[in-house]
Amino acid sequence: APRSSAPNSFAPTPVTLTMQIQSFCAQAALFFLPLPAIKYTETSLTLADLFLIPAILLNFSHALRLRAFQIPFLLALPLNLLSHMLDPDGKLVPILQMVYLWGFLIPFGWCAFVNLSPQRIAYLLLIASGLSCIVAMGQFTGYVETLPTQKIIDYKDSSRAAGLVLQCNSLTMALTPCFLFLPAVRQASLRIVLLLLLLGGIASTVSKSAILAVPGLLFYFFWREPEKARVLRWLVAAGVVGLLVFNRGASLAELVDKLNAVVEFRLSNADTSIDDRTHLAQVAFDYSSECLLLGYGTEGTYTGMTSQGAMGQTVHVFYLGLLLIEGWTAVSLTILGFLGLLASLWSLRKY
Repeated sequence: APRSSAPNSFAPTPVTLTMQIQSFCAQAALFFLPLPAIKYTETSLTLADLFLIPAILLNFSHALRLRAFQIPFLLALPLNLLSHMLDPDGKLVPILQMVYLWGFLIPFGWCAFVNLSPQRIAYLLLIASGLSCIVAMGQFTGYVETLPTQKIIDYKDSSRAAGLVLQCNSLTMALTPCFLFLPAVRQASLRIVLLLLLLGGIASTVSKSAILAVPGLLFYFFWREPEKARVLRWLVAAGVVGLLVFNRGASLAELVDKLNAVVEFRLSNADTSIDDRTHLAQVAFDYSSECLLLGYGTEGTYTGMTSQGAMGQTVHVFYLGLLLIEGWTAVSLTILGFLGLLASLWSLRKY
């Protein structure tokens, strides 16, 4: 009798309908994640969440064996929950938001994207960010209206744009790491177009935090861009076109005056901006002495900060605000989790 043939161990894994649905949801979620302004006005869930939740659940088998970086996040969750439950000003929606973010997305959100290649991830994020930048430039020049879900800061005869993000500073933060995705784009022309869009989007926010994007931009250009001369030529051409659009038919002298007015206005508010943030930080540190184990919760932090003349906002620094919301212990665990994630990616050479 002939020998039965051994199964081919190198045969590709058949693609099932579940895998196709998971891949579609993961890519759709990744595309919409940088565009949180696309949502129904009355809810906190964005369009990205509607795809992200099934993408995580369909790939949840990857989370059955806990990684080291997940453990601190999960240990911080009960403390975070207690801080919200004991908040006398607490409401149901902030509690549900906290459980969703810190009990589901932070420790398990990565499961949605493990089957996507780094290049696919870079393309999706860059294309979505480029679309947001186009909207931002239209908002800044007055050609595109503000979305109902956004908080836009009006500035003289234009606005500090937010693109398809909720606020102008949030757009700057979302675009800051995108320069490091550009080397994944192989076509030089597409890479240049995306670079120009990113720069235009950041410029449209008129945000001082744009300075934080400079290191990534320089690293990309000097160490990862093979066609520097071509990129520079396009930057100069785009700069001239941008000035003409911003000019709107005015003379060169009027254009210079307008640009000087923009710079002077932003610089004139620098001292006030620093004083406001220093005041916010001082108030937060005063309150933090009572947050060794538990925090005030989301609503309690907002109430406490506004009662101290914090201009209707909470702390301007993420971790400092988180310190009041969930307390020192949970924040320490959260930072430990992020450091563990960073170390694991570094060990895998996934810089």
